[in-house]
Amino acid sequence: MKVRVTHRFEATAERVYDAFFDREKVAKFLFATPAGRVVRCEIDARVGGRFVIVDRRGTDDVEHVGRYVELERPRRIVFAFSVPRYSTDEDTVCIDIEPRAVGCELTLTHEMNSKYAQFAPRTRDGWSKMVEVLEAVVAPETTGCGPGLAQHASVPAKIATMLKGLAETLELHRTMLTSSDARTTNEDAVYASLAAEWRDIAKRVEEAAARMREQRDLPMGSHDESTWGSRHEHAFANFVDAQSRLTALLRVATERDEAMLASMRAGK
Repeated sequence: MKVRVTHRFEATAERVYDAFFDREKVAKFLFATPAGRVVRCEIDARVGGRFVIVDRRGTDDVEHVGRYVELERPRRIVFAFSVPRYSTDEDTVCIDIEPRAVGCELTLTHEMNSKYAQFAPRTRDGWSKMVEVLEAVVAPETTGCGPGLAQHASVPAKIATMLKGLAETLELHRTMLTSSDARTTNEDAVYASLAAEWRDIAKRVEEAAARMREQRDLPMGSHDESTWGSRHEHAFANFVDAQSRLTALLRVATERDEAMLASMRAGK
């Protein structure tokens, strides 16, 4: 069976293709999980060459080993890979990159053994996340305020998606309440209020992110660079520091919630 993911990039086909063979870039997106950290990345970029990528997830090292079957810069990459920790079966991944007038379009096709059909949705989701990170990794250098706004839209857009998930989780929790005593009534009211608030915030963040994304072609007005001062630098430093802190918190939270999700699935 096949799992397919398509994604548009503003980066050139060559830039996207080359990212799959740059060890520093590969460690940021290929087989890298949100709560993990790639601790080993070896690439022999030639037909018949092999690669090894090890993602450390908590105390576990998950090794991905593969070999390159086809390489045609900048249009096509085909590799076979396996994850020995879970199975010695090899899957084949075909990456086709089509240059466009602006950027390129990538189509990733993962040929899976049909006995793993139940994992197809999660596999598709995993590759979708991977190409989204790849988009950030290969994003061209921005010049001008409009492109800068557009480039910074992806993070708030994902935060909006996360907040919508939080709102839905809170709302669904209410369906588990079974009695009508005072404590249950109070809990239901708290969850209902929080779900509504987060849903509203998510909607506004999503709309603002969409407006940012639409500003790529915003004509650049005149600027007086001499007005740049310590306040501007301090504000941007606070923004960068907040991103760093958020990244650290999300890593811990993701690891915790992934363990909770795995426990839920195991209990079914």
